[in-house]
Amino acid sequence: MGRGLRYTQAFAGVLKRRTVGRVGSALGSLALLDRSAKVRRLTDWAIRGLEVEPIPPSLEGTRAAILVSNYPTVSQSLRAVIKVGCRISTEHPRLRAIARPEIVTQANTLFKALGVGQFVFPVHKDQAGAYRLEGRLVKDILRWLDGPGNVLWLSITGRTRGYGLLEGDLRTRAAMFSLKKGVPLVPMGLVTREKKGKLRVVGVRFGAPIYPPSASELDDFQRTDYLIDLTKLAMCEVARLLPPGQRGDFEDAEAKLEETNRRLGIS
Repeated sequence: MGRGLRYTQAFAGVLKRRTVGRVGSALGSLALLDRSAKVRRLTDWAIRGLEVEPIPPSLEGTRAAILVSNYPTVSQSLRAVIKVGCRISTEHPRLRAIARPEIVTQANTLFKALGVGQFVFPVHKDQAGAYRLEGRLVKDILRWLDGPGNVLWLSITGRTRGYGLLEGDLRTRAAMFSLKKGVPLVPMGLVTREKKGKLRVVGVRFGAPIYPPSASELDDFQRTDYLIDLTKLAMCEVARLLPPGQRGDFEDAEAKLEETNRRLGIS
């Protein structure tokens, strides 16, 4: 009797997962954000309590750009990125994000219907717990940056803690893509406020674009240091967009910026 009950429960679990999967796929296929400019405007309007500065010229032209920001929480960062994406996408969507696959698989019904999966490059963890971009995915991302006016978003830190600016957890992929494609890094600061014990993103600010200095004469070891310094420069610029107390490990952003500029040879 007990064994039969366990079999029945296991079968019911499999059936439920398959049903949920089919429903999720059906919702995702709607891709409303991709199909309608009106839906994008409505989505922008529906994400309340989040003030966004005017979109800067660096994100409005025909040149590709890489948007980098702090990373308060996964869900709050996603809300901000979607709202910004709706603002910069007039005729067709131009913003895609590098994010964990859970952003898609665990998205709520609304986000699935909006087709959030079509705007995410999913990055999986390796056995060591680090996020790695596979060769095919890198090619897809580089191809995306070839598109006129396309924008790529990614965090420059790999974990969320506090306000998401961790000096000891730099991610240099944004700098690598910027150098590879010759496109600017555009800093974006996600300003937060604590509500009912949780951090909420309440404001989005933009900084001046960072154009990567030339690195053509660097060897492999120098290039690694260069990517770290360029990433730290972007972190400093993101931190300067945030109010004191929300800068994580970059409270002294101005001093760190001066040191990093010196290392990069920027006057």
